Amino acid sequence: MPGLFILFLVAFALIALLGSVAMLLAIHRPPRKTFAVALALGCPTEPADLELDGEEAVFTFPDGHTSPGWVIRGQAEDGPTVVVLHGHRDSRYGALYRADLLAPYAGRVVVFDWPGHGDCSARWAHFGQREVADLLSVIDGLPADRVDGRPAGKPVLFGYSMGAQIAIKAAAEHPEQFAGVIADGPYRHWDSPLRTRLKLMRIPAWPFLYPVGAYYLVRGHLPGFDRLGFAQRLTVPLLVLHGTHDPICPHEEGEALAGAAPQGTFVSIKGGGHINLAGHDRETYHAALAGFFAELNG
Repeated sequence: MPGLFILFLVAFALIALLGSVAMLLAIHRPPRKTFAVALALGCPTEPADLELDGEEAVFTFPDGHTSPGWVIRGQAEDGPTVVVLHGHRDSRYGALYRADLLAPYAGRVVVFDWPGHGDCSARWAHFGQREVADLLSVIDGLPADRVDGRPAGKPVLFGYSMGAQIAIKAAAEHPEQFAGVIADGPYRHWDSPLRTRLKLMRIPAWPFLYPVGAYYLVRGHLPGFDRLGFAQRLTVPLLVLHGTHDPICPHEEGEALAGAAPQGTFVSIKGGGHINLAGHDRETYHAALAGFFAELNG
């Protein structure tokens, strides 16, 4: 019996170890939504597919890696530049849908690929540790004037899922750089989307999250990750859009982030899930966007 018990413990430890390694790889080397994948899924592969006028761009990150993207002409003559920060496992192709939603309010919309995503030359994603610096390099790479020669002004960040929590962090750390933040389906804690995904698969979280958490703790990634603290430091308007039935990023975390921000607004999309909130309730979604940009324009 003792031998059988020891064998069981060894097997359990091996499963936990392999599962944790697989989780780390899924975080840092997600499946890429490249041109071929987007084409196979029937997603738009260029702005013209959504009747948008866009120019190709290549952005260089601080580590020398490059990221392709587009600078898309908006429909609002006096609207700001809006930079779209896509979510985990997505890319600039998925971000084109958001560009279509934002074009009526923006002077231009910028989309690009995060490291480890899409067609970015960087092989690994960075768990939100380097992405703010990457974002700043994208903004630095934009023309100071829009295509019609008018000053661009401070950009607005629009992030969804992973991109939403990066947007909140970026605006808190660099308040002088941005005019506002829109967060679609954000999360507060590093492990929130991991826990919910495991729950959906009916897999217990603790055997895998504890080792992963220990790894990040040793690497120094966990202290200060809580996005509530960053939301409290925001000096610009924050609009949080969140579905009440979001199975990945908890609805209450989005509400808490908006409540913590000095200029936070929370819009709950009743019955909405994760990401496709505009498709679920387009009227409420656009009313929230229109109100946000009207406030910015003062």
